[in-house]
Amino acid sequence: METMASPVFAFSTLLIIMSAFFLAQRFLRVFLDRDQYDYLRDVMLVCGWILVALWSGSSGARHVVLTAAAAALLGLYQRFSGKDVRPFFFLLGAVLALIGPQINFIALPDGRYHYLSFLGSIAATAFWVGLFPLLMQELDHISGLTGYLLALAWSIMCGVTLFSGQFLEESLFMCTGGLALLAVFWSRHGHMYRRLGQPLAAFWGVLVAGTSMMGVNKGVTFSTLLLLPLGLFAVPLMEASVNAISRAFRSEKERGGTMFLYRKLVNRGVDHPSAVRAVAVVCASLGFSAAAYQLSPEGPGMLVAFFALCGAGLYVWSVLYSAKEHKPERRPEIWGVPVDNVSTQYALGKVRMWINEEGRFASIVTPNALAVYECRKNKELFNVFREADLAIADGMGLFWGMNFLGHPVQERIPGVDFMEQLCRLAAGEGWPVFFLGGKPEIAAKASHCLVEKYPRLLVAGVEDGFFDEEASAEICKRISISGAKLLFVALGSPRQELWISEHRDALGALVAMGVGGSFDIFAGCLRRAPARWQRAGFEWLFRLLQEPWRWKRAVKLPLYVLAVLLTRFGLLGKVRNEG
Repeated sequence: METMASPVFAFSTLLIIMSAFFLAQRFLRVFLDRDQYDYLRDVMLVCGWILVALWSGSSGARHVVLTAAAAALLGLYQRFSGKDVRPFFFLLGAVLALIGPQINFIALPDGRYHYLSFLGSIAATAFWVGLFPLLMQELDHISGLTGYLLALAWSIMCGVTLFSGQFLEESLFMCTGGLALLAVFWSRHGHMYRRLGQPLAAFWGVLVAGTSMMGVNKGVTFSTLLLLPLGLFAVPLMEASVNAISRAFRSEKERGGTMFLYRKLVNRGVDHPSAVRAVAVVCASLGFSAAAYQLSPEGPGMLVAFFALCGAGLYVWSVLYSAKEHKPERRPEIWGVPVDNVSTQYALGKVRMWINEEGRFASIVTPNALAVYECRKNKELFNVFREADLAIADGMGLFWGMNFLGHPVQERIPGVDFMEQLCRLAAGEGWPVFFLGGKPEIAAKASHCLVEKYPRLLVAGVEDGFFDEEASAEICKRISISGAKLLFVALGSPRQELWISEHRDALGALVAMGVGGSFDIFAGCLRRAPARWQRAGFEWLFRLLQEPWRWKRAVKLPLYVLAVLLTRFGLLGKVRNEG
């Protein structure tokens, strides 16, 4: 029978793998843009787990990691095809039950065990392993939450394995490996405003489920590890189940969002990072309580569980109290131009709500530094921005300017990124999308590229931006009868905002958004600035190098900076252009 390698060799190997991948990340970050960098890191993470499993000498670890890698490939197919692959995750669980660890028994409350038949064991394992990829993908709808819960899951499982009184080498090594690789790639998993994606979420889901089943011949430890994820993910499991039932029995318009607790906190004024941490604390207290009770069901275990739950309740109360006492501005202004202080997920939730309302028209504007500066002298544009249903901070210059003036917004949301997020959401929800603007064939090419990325995206219509005002009425009529729920208008600023505002009554019930040069980026005519250029605030310069004719706009940036400085020192007041 194959035995695990010596602990010294196994953990030394883990340290070498961690160091190698950490240095590789630092080296590659300089040469790749964000999407390429993240994709390569995901590949490195899977390869790192495979190396850990191969060199551990544990057959159970190899089978679990192999199944997780297969789940990642299934998630990759799910992402690009848009097809429902949920039954195949359960099939992977059945395969793992045949070749690797499986659930052979269930612990009963009186300390006895109920042993399962061969078919019962396969069914139980298939359900358990197939459940967690779906759960992780559901949790991943909230940016940052999955990474925090994974860190908690591996930490608590590692602690339980150490303090259970039974030394399980396989389980301990898998938990340590999970913590180590999560730490190495933490910037990918712990970012508060980014999601893991379906492949990576499915990969981690199988790893957590598989690790909790290892050590089946050690009753107490096994039952504890199996119970721990049930406690840790109790709230998400319950809400995912309710959400799945609501999808079956309710119409699309009546469907709720993901994670009721998170949405309740956000609706009460809690910012996105604090809401994510509060949900993580609640889940951690439930998981810790489950582990404590299982290890010591009488006396200390019950007491520890009680204090853990009370601590979580106090933490949530403090978050709500802090949000009430120090509530940030919901819609701060710069020179009278409002900018919504919201996260990407909150903004997407607002769009879903508007589309689900009968007969509702809503407009989204994406102001940058030059747009808000233009509003100081353009009365019509100023009023359009004030009347918009949602204004998101597009440019880094505007983001920095508002923070400098003491009116911070929690997240910069680039218009091109938000447009893609809306297309991704539309593909899942079945909302038809209309593309209006750009040079001839650019809108069609952009829509084609987005359909390739999100195959379930429904394109209601395409129209270029070379039309006169006389043709606007006919275009509005085509958009209205197309059944589009989302309208992207790429006519350049301020023309696109003014056009949407002027024709809002003729467009019908939809959500319209001005997207500037986003069509050119999706069509491949323009390159997006690398992440380091964006972080440094030089995205405008990268675009200027590709389109030198934009220099007339770029020279106004120093005027914007000067206006911000004068405003900061009280030498420039708020603009009043309403009327």
